[in-house]
Amino acid sequence: MSEDLMSQAQALEEKAITVAVQELRRKANRGDGPPIEIPREHVEQDYRGRIAPLFEPFTRMPEASSYTGAIEAANDAMKQLSSGEAKDPISGGNILANPDLARAESAGDTLHDWTGAAADNFKRNFLDKFPYIAQNQFLLLGVLKGALEADQNRWGKADEDIRFLAQAVNDGLDNVLGCGKNELAFTFSVVSAVAAVGAIPFTGGASAVIAAVGAAGSVGNAGVAASKVVKKPGGSVDQVLKSMEDAIRELTKEIQDSGGKIAEALNGITGQVQGAKDSFVSPRPALAGMEGDVTTSERGLGGVN
Repeated sequence: MSEDLMSQAQALEEKAITVAVQELRRKANRGDGPPIEIPREHVEQDYRGRIAPLFEPFTRMPEASSYTGAIEAANDAMKQLSSGEAKDPISGGNILANPDLARAESAGDTLHDWTGAAADNFKRNFLDKFPYIAQNQFLLLGVLKGALEADQNRWGKADEDIRFLAQAVNDGLDNVLGCGKNELAFTFSVVSAVAAVGAIPFTGGASAVIAAVGAAGSVGNAGVAASKVVKKPGGSVDQVLKSMEDAIRELTKEIQDSGGKIAEALNGITGQVQGAKDSFVSPRPALAGMEGDVTTSERGLGGVN
């Protein structure tokens, strides 16, 4: 796809040179004197390298399809943590339940004969907390998947925008020698690529509330900005290229701002999760560090009737 974009940019450069030659010839031959020839090579010096280099940075944008694997992996991980009751926190879609989670919740019945300090700690620290810890991890994965989908959508829209921008410039060059008004319209759909979802509250007493984003179109209309349409003058070849340069600078800023929305939503996650770590991660079992007779003593697995 990057090769296609550069081919499009190089074709624009050739067209700009051709139209500029015709434009200068028309101006030079308005009188009644003999025809004045404008050498193409003279015009080429002014326009060669003025278009293609501006498009080159856009060839280094990631392909939207490159996000598919990571998004699918996050979705699969959510299935492992799904009780079937919670929905995707970003899209609101259903996630298939993992029946194995029910085994953890019913483990208390299986272990009812196990007594002692270890049994009490296990039930209090693991069995009782397991449902909401799994739920919190499920929600956190949903937030991360939503950010991946938002970034995927951002780069997809950015690719569309730069290609439509090139087409608008092409149309503007076609109209330079015409008699009608020459105005260029540039549409920046990347403005509407990322939607703010708001804050996702976590369960089981967790104090963390994490701001989230998603791909526009998968979260409804709330928090989604409209695409931005910018109109700029055409007129001469120089004016068309000036408008193109301005539009590319503006598109670059919109891509950066859109990415900033995702970064802002994610930057605080690490600190927020660390601040409520017990609501996301079960404590390390004391049995994990025991050896020998200690494991079977009252401090460990002892106390079974």
